[in-house]
Amino acid sequence: MTRNVPLTNYEFTMDEPVKDTVIRDAKSIYKKILYVCFHQYDDENTIKKWDLWGSFIVYITLSICIFLDNEIVDKKNTFGYFFVFFFIGHILVSLNLSLLHINIPFFQSLCIISYSLFPLILSSFLNLFISTHVLRLLFCLLSIVWSSYTRFIKICLPIF
Repeated sequence: MTRNVPLTNYEFTMDEPVKDTVIRDAKSIYKKILYVCFHQYDDENTIKKWDLWGSFIVYITLSICIFLDNEIVDKKNTFGYFFVFFFIGHILVSLNLSLLHINIPFFQSLCIISYSLFPLILSSFLNLFISTHVLRLLFCLLSIVWSSYTRFIKICLPIF
């Protein structure tokens, strides 16, 4: 005989309302961005729970920001090239990590790499409103340095 007990903490997420799922995932993405880019939430279990929604949102947002840039002539191909080259680059980084015998799952490394691209999203969004090439270059360089300084190195290579 089984009893129907109402689930209040949604142990099985199939019974969870869509609104609660979206809010939970948005909070998770927010925590991971803070953890990877801003070195907050020092709970290492945060990043071990990889997700593909955050990676998808980061890649699509960055692709859209690049697509909306007025200086790009061939917008459709640039959007596709960007999306494909970043994914191929991620595969190569994951292959390099496995050749170095660093045990990190493929999708977890995809999650970490995509969250470390968040400074590039900020830079590309700011560059939509800036017409001075020197300032655009400065923002791009700062975002590349910031992206390189994220927690990805500390997570994958604990010797640093």
